[in-house]
Amino acid sequence: MSRVLRLPAYRRLLAAYTLNELAWSVGTLALAVLVYRRTGSVIGSAAFFLCSQFFPALISPAVVARLDQRDPRRVLPALYGLEGLLFLFLAWAASRFSLLPVLALAMADGVVAVTARALSRAATVEVLTPAGLLREGNALTNAAFSVCFMVGPAVGGVVVVAGGTIAALLANGGLFAVIAVILVTAGGLPGGVSERAPAAGRLRAAIAHVRGDPEVRALLTMQAAALVFFTISIPVEVVFAQHSLHAGAGGYGALLSAWGAGAVAGSAVYARWRVASARVLIAGGAAALGVGFVVMATAPSLVVAVIGSALAGIGNGVESVAARTTIQERTPDRWMARVMGLNEAITQAAPGVGIVLGGLIAALTGPRVAFAVAGAGSLAITGVVWVVLRPRAAVRGESGDGPPDSEASGTLTAAVSNHQTLA
Repeated sequence: MSRVLRLPAYRRLLAAYTLNELAWSVGTLALAVLVYRRTGSVIGSAAFFLCSQFFPALISPAVVARLDQRDPRRVLPALYGLEGLLFLFLAWAASRFSLLPVLALAMADGVVAVTARALSRAATVEVLTPAGLLREGNALTNAAFSVCFMVGPAVGGVVVVAGGTIAALLANGGLFAVIAVILVTAGGLPGGVSERAPAAGRLRAAIAHVRGDPEVRALLTMQAAALVFFTISIPVEVVFAQHSLHAGAGGYGALLSAWGAGAVAGSAVYARWRVASARVLIAGGAAALGVGFVVMATAPSLVVAVIGSALAGIGNGVESVAARTTIQERTPDRWMARVMGLNEAITQAAPGVGIVLGGLIAALTGPRVAFAVAGAGSLAITGVVWVVLRPRAAVRGESGDGPPDSEASGTLTAAVSNHQTLA
């Protein structure tokens, strides 16, 4: 890992990514608390999550397609600076609360956030690939994300309790300003393309490229289906802790903390065995998630449920970075930002389906059945990955667009066409 940290551009991108994920956690918690307190309505809270996460996932790929040819040294600082301004506006709107302006600003910030994340990932790939350090860099980036996932909500809660929602939003505006400064002063970031193609039709072209590339198409399809099953548990855990285990708020917190700690451990597992094939890493991560959910579904006590949650978190930490890295390794450079935009959109949108599905199953049959469905679905994804990905030496790119993958990786067989119903 020390080799990847010797790359100055990667260090700046990692710092920006880590601060961005921390700011996202703080901002999401602060805004969710604000909307619920001022509206007192579950519908208001649902509207906030739709506007901040689901709708931006539908809009951002088109924005990425318009910006991916521009110089990242200018575009990325501008996007993070814009996020800082949006949080200042959100702080102002919070002091004169009206639901529609807050939701509109949250949606605008969501679009900017997903766009910046996709372009940042593409820039990171362009920095790491020539050095042959893509997997090492992604392992470190995923570890930073897992830590932020674990501590971010706690930090947000402390800031909101200590200074209030407006203070948290103002602090976020400052954080994004820091990110912009980090990137605007970074050396070694990749430049834009010398000859730009027309912006019109670039998103359609990216979708056509994905549809015409069986490997990338199957990976994105499987990841979309996987995220639906993986996120069924999100609305179920609080009901499970309160009513099935009778463990109260402390038990719910223990389940969330165990998942976060497991995700950090999963990042370490990926870092240690990153040279394994994509087939083993993705299927192994999905299998750990499935087993973890089954353990939770049958858990007689909080201790056993916590063990299941930690196991699922480990699987989550391995599977997410392995799937994203495999997509990057199989995507030509000229398509990278747009494919990452589609991947980020899936990452934002698919959990919405899983959350709704989990809530419906839990309401109709109970939380244990919801966990069982999540487990069965995750294990089914494991089987599909194992069948669809075939080990061989793969080449990333077209006609020399990328270096050969030094590890055993996967290609698709005719089984792909039989699994398109996963989408």
